[in-house]
Amino acid sequence: MDKKIGVYFCKGCDIGASLDVGKLKETAAGDMKAHVCREHDALCSPDGAALIRNDIGAEGVNTVVVCACSQREKTDVFDYDPLSIVTERVNLREHVVWCHDPGDEDTQALADDCVRIGITKAQIAEPPAPFAEEIDRTILVVGGGVAGLTAALESARAGYNVALVEKEHAPGGWNAKAAAQIPLSQPYTDLVKPIAGKLVSEVEAEPKIRLYAGNEVRHCTGAPGMFDVTLKNGENFRAGAIVLASGAIPYDPGRLSHLGYGKSPDVITSADLERMCAAGRIARPSDGRAPGRV
Repeated sequence: MDKKIGVYFCKGCDIGASLDVGKLKETAAGDMKAHVCREHDALCSPDGAALIRNDIGAEGVNTVVVCACSQREKTDVFDYDPLSIVTERVNLREHVVWCHDPGDEDTQALADDCVRIGITKAQIAEPPAPFAEEIDRTILVVGGGVAGLTAALESARAGYNVALVEKEHAPGGWNAKAAAQIPLSQPYTDLVKPIAGKLVSEVEAEPKIRLYAGNEVRHCTGAPGMFDVTLKNGENFRAGAIVLASGAIPYDPGRLSHLGYGKSPDVITSADLERMCAAGRIARPSDGRAPGRV
């Protein structure tokens, strides 16, 4: 792209009163070799906006550097064709004059540096090339616990094809191994059966979900819309988006022997307790008392 850079300084919002805009224009037009360099009392006004657009049309400016307010502001005003016009915003308002002493030589030096940086970025930047590849709409969900199962089901119900990968041969995660779980509806007083079993049945019955149980993601390259995925079993496919719901690994209680774990049968972890309840080795009373061994 043959660059023709236009640099535009706004003097509103205390910028003109705090900085020597003339010296900044000398930097832009001299050292930084801008083709067009202009100032305006309010670039975001209709006249200011027209000034830039006229130069794009009449002067052939294809790289615009706006030295004014935050790039988060006035995005509708400084909006040009992104496929043909490079636009760089230099924040002289919030980053310089509103947080430094007006008329100070250090404030002027900071503004000069910001202008040089902004123009340099604009010199290097190129308009984005149109994306020609087809966006894949498959969603990869990594993890077959409650979060992963729910993400897969909701994605499928929204109309997307889903690849659900779970490293265990039986999906469901920790919830599937639990004896009971907290209630999900009123009156929230009694423990209920774990929801994982119901979710697994719904996933297995959903035609838009392909479940890869006992599998793992070994390799993934690409970008959003075009991730190329390789599984442990060697299967390859493309996905447009990835949901990571791989859960967590419990802390190794073997490191807690100094607290009695592994030495006393009465020192166990919450995960141990849940497994014992699920296996029927501990009765879980319904009256709120602590569980007791069977």
